[in-house]
Amino acid sequence: EAGPSASSQHSDVGSHTPRGNMSNSNMPLEERTVGVLDRDDAKMQEGYTLFSAGRETYLIDEDGRVVHEWRSSRNVFCGYLLPNGHLLRDGSENLEAPCFQAGGAAGFVEEVTWDNEVVWSHAMTPYSTFLTHHDLHIMPNGNVLVLCWQRKSKDEAMAAGRRPDLLPDGEVWDDLVVELAPDGKGGAAVVWKWSMWDHLVQDYDPNRSNFGDVAAHPELFDVNFCPPRGKAGARNRLGNGAGPNPSGLEVAKGEGKTGEKDWLHINAMSYDAVRDQIVLSVNIVSEFIIVDHGTTTDEASGHSGGKSGTGGDILYRFGNPQVARQGSHKEQVLFCQHSVKFLRGVPGDGNILLFNNGRAPDRQWSSVDEYRLPDHNGEYERSYSSAGRKDRVWTFGPHIGRRGSFYCTHISACQRLPNGNTLVTMGPQGILVEVTPDGEEVWRYVSPVMILEGAVGYARQGDTRTSGRFSLFFGHRYAPNHPAFNGDGDQPRILTPGRHLEV
Repeated sequence: EAGPSASSQHSDVGSHTPRGNMSNSNMPLEERTVGVLDRDDAKMQEGYTLFSAGRETYLIDEDGRVVHEWRSSRNVFCGYLLPNGHLLRDGSENLEAPCFQAGGAAGFVEEVTWDNEVVWSHAMTPYSTFLTHHDLHIMPNGNVLVLCWQRKSKDEAMAAGRRPDLLPDGEVWDDLVVELAPDGKGGAAVVWKWSMWDHLVQDYDPNRSNFGDVAAHPELFDVNFCPPRGKAGARNRLGNGAGPNPSGLEVAKGEGKTGEKDWLHINAMSYDAVRDQIVLSVNIVSEFIIVDHGTTTDEASGHSGGKSGTGGDILYRFGNPQVARQGSHKEQVLFCQHSVKFLRGVPGDGNILLFNNGRAPDRQWSSVDEYRLPDHNGEYERSYSSAGRKDRVWTFGPHIGRRGSFYCTHISACQRLPNGNTLVTMGPQGILVEVTPDGEEVWRYVSPVMILEGAVGYARQGDTRTSGRFSLFFGHRYAPNHPAFNGDGDQPRILTPGRHLEV
């Protein structure tokens, strides 16, 4: 059963409504099995939470009641509210882009109004070569950053110094960051681009221009650094057939291929307007990198120019010093991370917040970690770090075997809220949790939305989710005074609480 489309909704009249402690059915929190199971009004961040499941995007209040929703003709991976109340979302083009069958694949970017009318849309084409994926970022000037894959043939890969034995798929995918500027005519134009392919190093083929000492160039990425068994191996070192994990869900399975085409799997990005820099989460190798946005596209493809003076080279990298041959596995602190974000305008200003997924069997728990960057006005003391916990200023997530421990094999996210709390998305489990700086849980939402083929279903209140797919890529909280709720004129929108999604 799918909910009504956004075009049939008229919930855009009014203001924030008082909070209550009971659902429409007057069921106490302690008796609920899905939806909002826990809330402490005195300590939680007031506001509305946005999340997407299947083709639906929901905006719910603190009790899980729907105040607005949007429906897409495509499956939506991520969506963000814009200051004008519009929704920026991606859309899956898997049927149109069979070349890119991988987690996070999208292909379509669009902005729609509060009433779900398309303002502009864009696709990187042809789909036989390009596909957008995973994440979007709204820039202060109204432009949008998108992640994009670009296929590279076996010959192109070998011309970049890739070892032939690290080409099991006969191709690899480059990762691009593309900046789109809406053109006012229903589309968008590419106004800036950065490519990982322009910043590679290797010590395999001396006849290639990027041949060099990998350890001497941490500002470049080793084209031949490929963890055994690829993404599957990075998440589960035991291989297929491992047992259950502490959360009760199975560990990541699949044998994977060393050097598989999706060899980087960049799964998140964030832009910092103060530094004019972009951070990218390179999932498979378990590190994040920071690059300069203060460049032209030509400068971004080279090694000089721009605000940093080093073109599009890596300014800073952190998480796994093995990638740049700057340390050993003992110094690795990130494990298949997601949701790497710059913090601005919230407690922790200027720091990095991320979801550290973990891996089986040696780091079989997840955590949300906050790191202080070793920079001065955007210039870094070093281009890499193995300092690990010395740079960590906050963490949430007990070790395996301790009360409150959780483990998310993939997806998942985090968001620092204005009051200093942190919203945590336990992706595979489909659970949103808000915690205080002291790690106290003050809000918990268990998604009742089951993702089906082309539709969604809803769990019944009182029942336990025992089967089906309830996963969430991320949830995002917006305070009641967010500009998106100001309406189109002088009158604010009235966000009237409607139904609970659980039936």
